[in-house]
Formats: sequence, structure tokens, C-alpha cells
Amino acid sequence: MEERKDGEKQFHDALRSFSSEQRWSRELEGLIRNDPMWVNMKYYAIERKSRALVNRWYEENCAGRKVLDFCCGNGDDSFLIARSGAREVVGVDISEVSIENCRKRAAEEKIQGDMSFYAMDAEGLGFDGATFDVVSEYGALHHLDLEKAYSEIARVLKPGGKCICTETLGHNPLIHLYRKKTPHLRTPWEVEHILKKKDIEKARYFFDNVHILGFFYLAILAAVPFRRSRFFSSLLGLLETVDDALLKMPFLKWQAWQVVFVLENPKVPDRGNK
Repeated sequence: MEERKDGEKQFHDALRSFSSEQRWSRELEGLIRNDPMWVNMKYYAIERKSRALVNRWYEENCAGRKVLDFCCGNGDDSFLIARSGAREVVGVDISEVSIENCRKRAAEEKIQGDMSFYAMDAEGLGFDGATFDVVSEYGALHHLDLEKAYSEIARVLKPGGKCICTETLGHNPLIHLYRKKTPHLRTPWEVEHILKKKDIEKARYFFDNVHILGFFYLAILAAVPFRRSRFFSSLLGLLETVDDALLKMPFLKWQAWQVVFVLENPKVPDRGNK
């Protein structure tokens, strides 16, 4: 287990040696062309609808709340949550480089409300039980022992608390083949633990409610090669309409690249303190 976690830490320390303040920028596009660790990021150019949904959810659920950004990376979502009016935002990540990036950014930006960041093992959070009103998770669960991650999120949430999760899905054979053919872009644990339907259902052991907000990105993946073109935004709009139709189909929706779901009302008989 320690070897797995050391590998995750080393990988993400190296990945986060570049501190981006945006998910998509000219500087990031340069890294995609020149740095083999970042080439995979070109796919996030299409990530418009899911991010809009999550941002709206932050605005509706985080104002005045104490929020944990679980595995915060370089803190992009931490700052979105803070701007949504959160009373306090706490970010944790296994990568000390990521945490240092977050702290530097927090010192540079003037954000209302408290923000703090800690290097921490997400499978054993150093917080007392029932500490947070809301937890936000983006792309971290498939890096972790899933049951431990669900258990810790449930433990640190207050009764009636909520956690919003954005994750990639593991059902699409073409997408999974790409993952297996590009091992340098991910850790060995990651590629074998991309979430499937059964993994999302497993959250019901830890939460009363598991609600899927939406499935995202299937046909629209064809737009990635055109991300630098003038007509990219129009192409995204067209393919988003196509995906809206495709991803309503019961079978096809699980072939999507991403899913956004919310975990509500944690089941924790003994929350305990750390």
C-alpha cells in the first residue's frame, strides 16, 4: 500500500511542477505539445458542460459553508468554491508540490473567506468527524482505495452533508484501450480502477442517497483535434447537442467519458475523532 501511495505522490509531484491557474490556456497548450506528461490534457478542452454544472452546484450549495476540496490538485476548484461564497475552504492533496502551488496562489489572490491547504493522505484524513458541510471531489477516487475514500468522506461530513464527485468512467472499450496504451500518462493503479457503475453503487453503503447529475462527453471527443481552430466553440455546441441525445439512451450513457454524481446523508455510526 505504501508503495502505491509513494508512486501516486511522485507522479503528481512531477505533474504539478507546473502550476496553472486555468484548466485551459495558451501556456498549457504549449505543455501539451512539448511535455509528455501533459499531452493527455488536450481532452479537457471539451470539458464545458460538466464544469458549468458543477459550478452552478457550488453556487447553490457552498455559500456560507465549510467545504473540503478532497484531493485538490493545484486548487482550481478550491478557488471556484471560495468565489461561490463558502465560509471556509480546506484543500488536501497527497502531493506537497500541489499544496505549495495552492498556498502561493492563495497568497496572491484576494478571496473573501478562509482558505487553507494541507498535504494529507485522502484515505486517512486528519480531521475530526463531522467537520465539513460539503465535500468536492474531482478525478481522485480512481487513484484511491474506493471504500476507504468513501468512508473518510462520509466520516468528515456533517449529518445531512453532501459530496459532489466528477469522475471518468471505465465502460467505454475505446477509451479504456487508449488508457492502457498510454501508461506513461497515469499510474498503474489508476488505469485499473477507473470507476464503473458498480463502483458508484458501492457508495450506497456509506450514503443514504447517490444521485447522478449527468453523463458527459461521447461524440464530442471528436472535437479535440480542432481545439485550436476558430470554429471550435461552434463545433462544441453542435456536438453537445448530439451528446444530449445520445447520453439519454440507457446503454450509451455509461459509455460516456465522465459522470457527475452527488453523495448525500452520510451513514457513519461512529464518526470518531482523529
